[in-house]
Amino acid sequence: MKNSLKKAFSLVALGAVAVSAASMNAFAEGEESRFSADGGFSAEQIAASTVTPTITATQEVITIDEAKASPKRNIKISVSGANAQYAATGFHIYYDKRLEIELDPFGGPAAERGDGAKYLTTKTPDLDPTASDFDMKGIFVCSSADGNKGLDGVVWTFNVTLPEDVAEGDVFPIDILYRSNKTNEDLFVNVEKNEAGRLMQAYTFTKGIYNPTYNANFAASAEDVEKCAALADINAAHDGYIAIADGEKPTEAPTEAPTVAPTEAPTEAPTVAPTEASTAAPTVASTENSTAASTDKVTTVKKTSAKTTAKKTSAKTTGKKDDSPKTGVAGVGVAVAGLAVALGTAFVLRKKED
Repeated sequence: MKNSLKKAFSLVALGAVAVSAASMNAFAEGEESRFSADGGFSAEQIAASTVTPTITATQEVITIDEAKASPKRNIKISVSGANAQYAATGFHIYYDKRLEIELDPFGGPAAERGDGAKYLTTKTPDLDPTASDFDMKGIFVCSSADGNKGLDGVVWTFNVTLPEDVAEGDVFPIDILYRSNKTNEDLFVNVEKNEAGRLMQAYTFTKGIYNPTYNANFAASAEDVEKCAALADINAAHDGYIAIADGEKPTEAPTEAPTVAPTEAPTEAPTVAPTEASTAAPTVASTENSTAASTDKVTTVKKTSAKTTAKKTSAKTTGKKDDSPKTGVAGVGVAVAGLAVALGTAFVLRKKED
């Protein structure tokens, strides 16, 4: 009975700390965390973890018409590879500062747990004002349980509204972060918090999310880049995006060379040399009288026929065609089982390493 009361009072006290966390999330500049995303394990140890979770964020490309007609977009944060293996969680979700998150009636982010967290105890998410250090906006989410009741699937979902001046080619990034300070750190651990659980957490925050220190390899799919070219340059430490497809490129008719009819040489009548009549005048020798005899000499008339040569001249004309011319960074942590929720955001946030 005494132990139960003691636990109850402890939870109440820790709850009070969580409530006042918003006014306590700033330590002296330059203080370093004693925690790290890798949990002090080597890369080989982390790679050998028996549980290898991945946390992902929405990745979608929509048209400008869809963006104008439905500016409110739903963002989903999902877990895979850790079904019934985790209990306490706490991590930060940052999003483009041009987006406006939907708020609950009390001014907090209206984020809701999904089916992956339905058996976990969750604390009301908090806005994270220190996200402005990264030129973004953000929230902190956390959960706990009395057993490893976290499931694969959507664990958190919330709505954001696109700006009125949204345009074709815009990209709005989403980032999942690990943050820590001198006394607390973000969590993704089992209820036992044993070595297997801590290795699982180290894997989650080094390989299971994208971050500048351990896993700066994020890239949009080739299909999405084809729709929105700016996605080819998205930050390799981010985890998701809402992108607006590029506009239709004008189609230009190909320039074709005009067809030019070939030039044919005109047909000319053959040139015929005039026929010159030859002079066929007969030459008659004079008759000479001789006393011996009278010999008539007749001179044979030679007729000269001129040969007429017809010469045909054919002019050749050649036709010519004219051718016409184309993460690890600082933040809020949670404890295992009920304490994870209570610790919430009660520690300093330090800047994420780019």
